[in-house]
Amino acid sequence: MDRLIEDIKALGAYSLQKPWFFTEYSFLLLLAVFLIGYSFFRRVSKLKNTYLILFSLFFYYKSSGPFLVLFVGVIGCDFYLARWMDKLNGNKKKLFLFFTIVYSLSFLLYFKYSNFILTNLNGLFGTDFSPKSLFLPIGISFYTFQSLSYLIDVYRKEIAPSKNLIDYAFYMTFFPHLVAGPIVRAKDFLPQIKHPITMNYDLLKEGLLRLTVGLLKKLLIADYLAKYVDLIHDAPAGFSGFEHYASMYAYSFQIYFDFSGYSDIAIGIALLLGYRLNENFDNPYSASNITVFWRKWHISLSQWLRDYIYIPLGGNRRGLINTYLFLLITMFIGGLWHGADWKFVFWGIGHGFLLVIHKLVFKNETKNSYLRIAGIILTFHLVSILWIFFRASSFDTAFLSIQKLLFTINANEFFGFWMTRPEIIILLVISSAIVFFPTKWKQTIFSRLNKIPLVLWPFILLLALQLILQFKDNDVQPFIYFQF
Repeated sequence: MDRLIEDIKALGAYSLQKPWFFTEYSFLLLLAVFLIGYSFFRRVSKLKNTYLILFSLFFYYKSSGPFLVLFVGVIGCDFYLARWMDKLNGNKKKLFLFFTIVYSLSFLLYFKYSNFILTNLNGLFGTDFSPKSLFLPIGISFYTFQSLSYLIDVYRKEIAPSKNLIDYAFYMTFFPHLVAGPIVRAKDFLPQIKHPITMNYDLLKEGLLRLTVGLLKKLLIADYLAKYVDLIHDAPAGFSGFEHYASMYAYSFQIYFDFSGYSDIAIGIALLLGYRLNENFDNPYSASNITVFWRKWHISLSQWLRDYIYIPLGGNRRGLINTYLFLLITMFIGGLWHGADWKFVFWGIGHGFLLVIHKLVFKNETKNSYLRIAGIILTFHLVSILWIFFRASSFDTAFLSIQKLLFTINANEFFGFWMTRPEIIILLVISSAIVFFPTKWKQTIFSRLNKIPLVLWPFILLLALQLILQFKDNDVQPFIYFQF
């Protein structure tokens, strides 16, 4: 009895330092229990939606505790603001949209950028503002952009405002994408609430496959690479150029497998519930240029920035100079969205300049196979170098790492590295084989895996979890994009 009470207390507890992850075994166990209950409500729409909303709110509570109140408040205000705005016209409607955007952004600006702004004011004007002790609510960047897209789409008459608070709450709280994306558009998801996907064996198999693949990506590859990356970036001066090259490649693969793994898990769970989220990654490291890379990497964010920043600014309709300026502004905002630090701004603007250079120099996509392969190699390395600023603790350590890459490389170090860290080399080779694998071949493999009988998939998932247990540390690394 005492043990049961303790387990109930643990279930109701939350930790702001250690939020509840999809990769927690307690989550996977509770998910199984939740799905059993969900199956009973599946045919009764209102009960099913309410049941799912309550679980989603519980999931967010386990991640952010008291900030659940803020999240619920944002949902309620957005719902009524959109309905009021839809009744207005002309300048009144524009002014109301401006108010709703400022309101929606205010929480993100306060929690995420207050200290960044105060620090920069101190540096510029010699003021003495004290940094605030603020916790960044999990997922606030994602649900803020989701909220903004809904309000702007209502303003543009692309969608009608939701008439049902339960439906809008369902869209906003849907737990698979709640804390780290993908950024889901209301026009893509709200219609599914009224007309969910018809459940069948193929859908369940696809969902379990995506869940299994996502867990393997995150826990078997990304977390293992993270240990080596952390080692190098904790003391970059103490490692050679070759070790920094290994770290650069390792982080490129880590962030891809970490975030695409999360997206796979989110998409897989959504399929098990009868909903389809849009893909968030499409073999991004196989892109032959930086423009294609941004069509394939974090697709939901790329499309959001295009539709709500780049095109409203003027897109490519106001001449070449303005087009390039708008690209830089868009990528500046994209970098700042990732974090309140000039490193992220530099990373975003760096990608902006690469996009401008590509548009200036290369007018058309090459059809030459050799040039395409060269483009893939060049694009991957440019992206990887910029990832150093994304990961480094400061500009100084980022430039130190790049200096090591350029001026202290010695190919003979490979043999010593192989003798001491063969598992890193092996994992980098495996990661390379996966990320550069042709898309058509991957689709063929997935279609064959989908032919495995449904009854075997729970055992395959358990086998994958057992494999992960054999290799993972006791401490699971947080998802990288949780911090955004």
